Amino acid sequence: MSIPTLRLKPDFAATATRFEAWWQGELADRLPITLPGEPLASCDDAPPPRAFASLREQWLDVPSNVERLTHALVQRTWPGDALPVLMPNIGPELTGTLYGCELEFGETTSWSLPVVHELDDWHAILDREPDFTNVYWRTIEAMTQLAIDRNDGRYLVGLPDLHGNFDILASLREPESLCVDLMDDPALIARIAMHLADGYNQAFERMYRMICATGSGGAGSTTWTRMYHDGPAYLPSCDFWCMISHEQARDLALPAILEECKRLERTLFHLDGPQALRHLDLLLERPEIHAIQWVYGAGNGPAMKWIDVYKRVLAAGRSVQVNCEDEADAAAVLRELGPQGVWLCIDDIKGAAPDAVVERLGR
Repeated sequence: MSIPTLRLKPDFAATATRFEAWWQGELADRLPITLPGEPLASCDDAPPPRAFASLREQWLDVPSNVERLTHALVQRTWPGDALPVLMPNIGPELTGTLYGCELEFGETTSWSLPVVHELDDWHAILDREPDFTNVYWRTIEAMTQLAIDRNDGRYLVGLPDLHGNFDILASLREPESLCVDLMDDPALIARIAMHLADGYNQAFERMYRMICATGSGGAGSTTWTRMYHDGPAYLPSCDFWCMISHEQARDLALPAILEECKRLERTLFHLDGPQALRHLDLLLERPEIHAIQWVYGAGNGPAMKWIDVYKRVLAAGRSVQVNCEDEADAAAVLRELGPQGVWLCIDDIKGAAPDAVVERLGR
């Protein structure tokens, strides 16, 4: 697949080359460095907000959401390897709606309403195929198509936030009750997790085909974390496995995670929270996992505090995304790790010139 030309990111080809080297634990001209952008001096006013009768109506309004997301992209800079990505979004539990969940909407996120209330209710889920005609999935597809239609070569269209495996289970069932179900009938829950992994794969492939059919700024894979690969790639994850033992993670959750990786050329596993670290070795043993995004969580930084985790990932031959608080944190990490297989994401450059930050860290 050819690398698209982006009007908002004229040097995108160089960034794509850096990411491809990073996926393979190698180094191009320098390591990928993602920096925060700034509003353009010629920044226009945002479109006036529309009046909606409810938060639900606001979240599901396709034109206003695409217009808002587009404005946020075109009115700022994209320094270093930061990527202009328009990712249609109605919250993190979209995949649960494929199996009957309704969504409740807040100001900044949404959450699912469970449809499994008893252990026996899981059998109905096992007999159900994903419903791509529900209002939430239709909304995501309409947002994606409108973003494609209005792109004009300016940005990348991102894959939506797709939770898989046991995180879909947790959207269908209260997590605490799911833990009890795992004790009462682990074999049933494992079967359902594999069934849902197949639905997740259908969801990914459906969105990937839509985005890559455009050939105009939509080619390849990116999403909320703004990585890039010119073929199918994503962030497999399992936030729920913070609540289960190492043995349950290995025997029940991991098979479904690996099923979701089969169709991907590149995988960046989203490992979220200190309690998830006990499962890191399960991931590092698997060739299907190419890189790790370690999210240590608010109040647990800086990144340098977790240098041993990054070293474990690199020593296993995997690449790592490092989320740093500032340039000093990033420099300290690089002194310990070196640049190969490292992608730096910096939250705050404290008013420094972005090009100078990239030059210092790249050097």
